[in-house]
Amino acid sequence: MATSASSPHATGFPAEGRCSYYVEKKKRFCRMVVAAGKRFCGEHAGAAEEEDARKRILCPLDPKHTVYEDQLAKHLKKCNSREKPKPDFYIQDINAGLKDETEIPEQLV
Repeated sequence: MATSASSPHATGFPAEGRCSYYVEKKKRFCRMVVAAGKRFCGEHAGAAEEEDARKRILCPLDPKHTVYEDQLAKHLKKCNSREKPKPDFYIQDINAGLKDETEIPEQLV
């Protein structure tokens, strides 16, 4: 299979408007779109520490994504992984049955 000369790996740099982070495991550049004037996507922004002094950390609610350390308090209020308030009519374990096995009559078992 021939490699085209216009592929990002053959030219040594990523496609226009795409992340410049080289994913070693996949042997290709990240294909996520970058913001205007940036070289890296939000996920790989930590690789651009020379460009940006802000530090990204894992979200304490969901470690599948990262947030800027200085915006953590704001993020925790709007993160989709936060604990949502239960409705007024919700009762914990209402249909769980008996809690103590000694209360089960022997005839029914």
